[in-house]
Amino acid sequence: MGVGIGKLFTESPTKATSLAQQLITQARENLLDENLQKKVLAFIQAIVFYKFPNLALEEIEAMLDLDEFINTRLYKSILEKSRLKLVPKLTDKGMSIQEIAELLEIDVEIIRKYLQEQS
Repeated sequence: MGVGIGKLFTESPTKATSLAQQLITQARENLLDENLQKKVLAFIQAIVFYKFPNLALEEIEAMLDLDEFINTRLYKSILEKSRLKLVPKLTDKGMSIQEIAELLEIDVEIIRKYLQEQS
């Protein structure tokens, strides 16, 4: 599997898709340690995201059958950063940090830290 992951970096996009699908299947079938399996799947997903920068998340999920991607730390991090970019606009509209936290489903302390970093 390690060699296949290495090849994923250099394969053409058409070959990379089928190779990634094979590697995902292998990881699901052969890696019994659930934590290791999740890490390997996340690594394969990350490579594919970099290999196909013009595809939307939904297209990559469909291409690789990655319904569980929304449960990964990478996805949650991207989502949080996207939501945090709304914070300055919401504060300009007069919303409190507490209201913003509830609306965006982000911890109040994360929003405070983000606002401090922006000023």
